[in-house]
Amino acid sequence: MKCAIKSDPGSTSTASLSTTLTVEKDESEIMNPKILCAVRAGDKESLVKRIKDDAKTIQRLVDNHGNSLLHIAAASGHGNIVDYIVSKFPNLVRKGNLMDETALHAAARAGCLTIVEFLVRFVIESLMCDMLISAKSNNGDTALHIALKEKHEDVAFYLLSVRHDVSFDANNDGVSPLYLAVEAGYCELVTKMLEPLSCPSKLVLISGAKSLVHAAMRAKRRDILGIVLRQNPRLIELRNEEGRTCLSFGASIGFCEGISYILSDFDKAASNLCYVADDDGFFPIHMAAREGHVRIIKEFFKHCPDSVELLNSQCQNILHVAAKTGRSKVVKYLLKLDEERRMMNEQDLDGNTPLHLATKHRNSMVVNILTWNENVKLATMNNDGFTALDIAEALKDNAYILRKRLTRMALVSAGAPNGPKQIPLHRVSPSLIHNPEIYKDSFHTLMVTATLVATVTFTAGFTLPGGYISSAPDLGMAALIDKMNFKLFILFNSISMCSSVVTIMALIWAQLGDAILTKKAFKLALPLLVTALQSMAMAFVAGVTLVVSDLPWLSHLVLESSFCS
Repeated sequence: MKCAIKSDPGSTSTASLSTTLTVEKDESEIMNPKILCAVRAGDKESLVKRIKDDAKTIQRLVDNHGNSLLHIAAASGHGNIVDYIVSKFPNLVRKGNLMDETALHAAARAGCLTIVEFLVRFVIESLMCDMLISAKSNNGDTALHIALKEKHEDVAFYLLSVRHDVSFDANNDGVSPLYLAVEAGYCELVTKMLEPLSCPSKLVLISGAKSLVHAAMRAKRRDILGIVLRQNPRLIELRNEEGRTCLSFGASIGFCEGISYILSDFDKAASNLCYVADDDGFFPIHMAAREGHVRIIKEFFKHCPDSVELLNSQCQNILHVAAKTGRSKVVKYLLKLDEERRMMNEQDLDGNTPLHLATKHRNSMVVNILTWNENVKLATMNNDGFTALDIAEALKDNAYILRKRLTRMALVSAGAPNGPKQIPLHRVSPSLIHNPEIYKDSFHTLMVTATLVATVTFTAGFTLPGGYISSAPDLGMAALIDKMNFKLFILFNSISMCSSVVTIMALIWAQLGDAILTKKAFKLALPLLVTALQSMAMAFVAGVTLVVSDLPWLSHLVLESSFCS
């Protein structure tokens, strides 16, 4: 699309543009649908016929969102309409919609570079460039904000080349275009934004309320992280809304490359950050353990070995956190490192060991790992006087029966004892329990049907159509093995057999009483059984047409009957 400013005798002079045409919102008029359709369709001839050269009337026309004709044309990407409207009604360039967005905002959102260039060239000639480029919506967004939010990198590059300082203007959420460029991973754009920055210390102030380092971490871009920190290394000290440092945030999202870079290149400052807790009382190494990132834990141990001693606000070590969240790989790694046998048996504020927490949260895999470690004390009691086995037997959530049973089984098999206190029995309201009985009749029907299908298809696999060859050299081979219909018979019969067997296995698992497992088994068994029945029917048709292939009319009749059914 090519846009050019055309000279028009009737166009408004530059001098008249220095004053804004004041149009109150209550004076706006909803435009005729035919005019709206003409603008959106880019039909200039139809538009010219339907509007009058009355500037006041045209400038009052808006749609339901307060968008003028110029807004709509710019958003639709119609350069010819934009050219015409600007030449006739130049004040519309400065008019805002209900969100106080100009036509430049609309063009930037649509990613129409040629229209953005046209509007900018026009306002440069009209001496309004700075005002329009920096114009903000009700959300505080400039056109550059919107271009970056919509991932239009080419538009952002152009707007940046026109006015550079707008890169650092924060919107109402404290987000600057520079932050958005970092978050989007636009390395070249970030470099260009930071080029003329003479005082790196100002970067903390002009980047807005959001941390650029956290944005680079979120984008998982090591190169952009380096560009930002080379401008001002002190940026690594900033925290986000949750009080997390860049190390805590990077550990939570698993950005190991960024964590390694910061710990290696900013050794002293980064080492201090390893001992800074967030608002929830978690240190960076706790975040890595909670999310199961073993590589990041190794990086922390490499640069800050004593971070293993850190406890969160609940006095829980990293093994507590990993056991609580079911991170089995982290638990295995930490048990190998715990040569002093302290972490594995350490108690938190409530007296719970990692085994207590893993049991309480039904993390059966972690419980199994811990109980198989001979150094883990199974008889340790928490502040309530309960051992891990007591907790397993007192679990009251009936929605996780299978996990509860697996957890208790791991404890019992390892010889975990009960404590001296009586285990409290909890009654759960029936309204809170997903009752597996509602599936009972359906399961019986599905089980019988699946068993019959498995029996029939198993038998059909050894009583093949056409029988077997009884003479050498192919003794015992199927007589009709070279026929296409025989191959189809074997294929569909095998699919039916396997589907029905898997259905039976799923239904057997459903009998364990776990409500969630029961529901999942039902969802798995039903489509599999349908597949088994359909495949059995196809196998039957293939087998019958095979043995009656010498009678074409009968073979066709069987095929037509099967299709009709």
